[in-house]
Amino acid sequence: MSSQPEYTVEIEFLVPSQVTTDRDVNTRPVDKTWVTRKLREGFDLGRLGVPQVSARPDGTYIWLDGQHRGALCLAADHADVKIGMKVFRGLTKEQEAELFLGLNDNRRVQPLYKFVAEVSAGHVEALEITRMARDYGWIISDSGAGNAIIAVAALRKIYGKSTEKGQLLGRTLKVVTESWGNTPAAANSYVLLGVASVLHNFPFLDLDGLVRKLSKIAGGPAHLLSKGRGFKEVTGGTVVEGIAKVVRDTYNSGRRAGRLNSDSREAF
Repeated sequence: MSSQPEYTVEIEFLVPSQVTTDRDVNTRPVDKTWVTRKLREGFDLGRLGVPQVSARPDGTYIWLDGQHRGALCLAADHADVKIGMKVFRGLTKEQEAELFLGLNDNRRVQPLYKFVAEVSAGHVEALEITRMARDYGWIISDSGAGNAIIAVAALRKIYGKSTEKGQLLGRTLKVVTESWGNTPAAANSYVLLGVASVLHNFPFLDLDGLVRKLSKIAGGPAHLLSKGRGFKEVTGGTVVEGIAKVVRDTYNSGRRAGRLNSDSREAF
């Protein structure tokens, strides 16, 4: 980041209502339960600490750290009372996102929101995973859209599993997308990991043949998920192992040559 523009930092007194949120940078939604609890405990302006914001060239301020305290001020009718804030000037959006990640490194930031911030910060792995998902018609988001994937922990795990990073993820996304389309059930973390497990253990299987058979399963990925949960209850194994077993058995059905070894240990 040394080649990026330098920035300045100073304490300024701003009203919380002046500060907004850029979801590409501060990717977490406000936890309304936290705000309600703090309000019930009693609002104390002196206990707010020093929120951190970025002042942009167009005159807007965005939260880097402190949006929950800003929401608390709003709920307590103190949104227009000035408080001291650490103000960064001259940041690029990448630097803003990097600061958000650093400021929230020891806090409970859900994997999806951390991932989205990493995309804004230009992290190579996050950008590559996003590109690969987009290639198969997916978005990585909590928008609720039918083609949205929220299982970023599964995507990261699959991405880093093969020697050539990303190869396994690309094959997995190809199989689930061409089998069931861009549907929420196809992007379930267990389903993704179960399919990836088989592809990892059997890298030379017939992908198109697997797609043809998986696409004909009644109930599609929801059926796989149900079978995986049943496998866990009966055997004490994992849901992913159960789904991988169904995928293997489906591929093997009616096949005389090139059958997959059902005793193979799963990689996930």
